[in-house]
Amino acid sequence: MPGMSLSTSETAIGMTEIPITTEPTEDEIQRKPWKYIGYHGYAKFISSDDDFLLLRRFDTMSSRVALSLQDELTVIEEQLGETDATYSRREREDVNNGTMRDDLEDRRRLIDLAAEKLLRYNEFLLQHAAMKKLPSAPARDAKSIRNWHYNLDNAAISRQEQTYLDQSDLIRLVQQERTPLRKVIDSSLRLRTLPLWKTKKDDEEPTALPNYNVGQVSYYSNQRIDNFASSIIVLIGVAMLIAPIWILQALVTLELKLAIITVFICVFLLLVSFAMVAKPFEALGATAAYAAVLMVFIQFGTDTESSLPSLPLNATQTTG
Repeated sequence: MPGMSLSTSETAIGMTEIPITTEPTEDEIQRKPWKYIGYHGYAKFISSDDDFLLLRRFDTMSSRVALSLQDELTVIEEQLGETDATYSRREREDVNNGTMRDDLEDRRRLIDLAAEKLLRYNEFLLQHAAMKKLPSAPARDAKSIRNWHYNLDNAAISRQEQTYLDQSDLIRLVQQERTPLRKVIDSSLRLRTLPLWKTKKDDEEPTALPNYNVGQVSYYSNQRIDNFASSIIVLIGVAMLIAPIWILQALVTLELKLAIITVFICVFLLLVSFAMVAKPFEALGATAAYAAVLMVFIQFGTDTESSLPSLPLNATQTTG
């Protein structure tokens, strides 16, 4: 009947419509994080900060793959050597072993196979060498990610798929060169979580976290911490330049001045070596320049003292 068909059609259309619903509540998210968060939420979390983007380097497996590729090439090398030896025997028919263009088919296949395997082998070694240069991820970063999982009852993603965080070959993909002073701040939970560094993600940023993470994840500005560390280094540098000037000015004997200069040079070398990112030769060069500045000042002070006029102790004033 036409009426029945119309009713069925309307019912079918109504069933395919997806009703507009509100966002899940925090309680629902906490009870079913695997549904409302899952890997899409986890991926957004670890991409929200460079310190959270931790992945495995697979050191042991990479070494095993490299050994396997090496052995495949070794077998081809042995086969190629046997082929050359076979075609070079006296009792064999004459074969031109001095041509590439008219080489025998079986030897040509071995060389082509070796080229293919070598390309894969070399690419893998270069990639593995580059990965080995990446330092291991700090344990505190892996702990931060574990805390995120813990706050969601370890149910946002499969527990078994969280075990990569327990491996010893974790690396942080985005590497930042940090001064030793900055590393000291990072190593202290109290220092690196000072309210002074605290910041928040803009809601419009692609890496902004959903509302269910707002109260659980705290962000601290790397720029503020770096600026603070740089300011401390600058203040120490200024003090290292000004303090010896006043101390040397107050001293009389040359031996004491040289002793003070020696102390400041040693302290300066230690600061440059352990408080800033500097190579040994760069640290020595900066220390040599610093020592030259101090020696110029002490020479200037000595010349000034020697040029001052002196009066005899028994001088008397005469009047006309």
